[in-house]
Amino acid sequence: MNRKKIVLFLAFYYCSYTWIIASDTLYSHPIYAPLVFEGDEFNFYKYTPKYVPKNLLQSFKILCSHGVDIVDRFKNRPFDEVIERGMFEQGYRTRKEFCLEGFSPFTIYFHDKGIYYPLAMESFILLSFHQYLNQLEINWKENKKLSLLNEDEANRHWKKRKHKVVRNLKKQKHHPTVREVKKMNKEQANDFKEMKFEIE
Repeated sequence: MNRKKIVLFLAFYYCSYTWIIASDTLYSHPIYAPLVFEGDEFNFYKYTPKYVPKNLLQSFKILCSHGVDIVDRFKNRPFDEVIERGMFEQGYRTRKEFCLEGFSPFTIYFHDKGIYYPLAMESFILLSFHQYLNQLEINWKENKKLSLLNEDEANRHWKKRKHKVVRNLKKQKHHPTVREVKKMNKEQANDFKEMKFEIE
């Protein structure tokens, strides 16, 4: 009898705890996908000091794991203070947590948009996140413009750095392009045809 009561109590406690976590960490938007944490995702993001997001939406989820108070304070911050003050108090940097100074598919997403400077990437993320939280449509072009405001020289420097690193990597190990792979496949197919002809 006591065992059944304990099992029921634990089941009730677990369901209540899960519901509280979900209700505290659920953010939705009329246009974009909701920010819902699955399983132990919330704790994983919260206690992992450095994590490279797969995309912008995942970076929003990671920022949400800093807690409701911090997220709400950031949400209520005037838009023109987002870049100047950031999300946290002085001393915390998003670009360190997301490894924006390195190379990953997430940073390549920014490179494709012409943003190479890590601080500009951080500003872009925060501006977009602020708009998401306030149920606004994300203004991609304006966010890019604001992120790179007065940062042209730094952005050029980081662009050169990126090209230098990529060039050095290519020297170390050549990765064939799609065109080169197609050419190799065609040559191999031709070789096979010639070989087959010779055998016959």
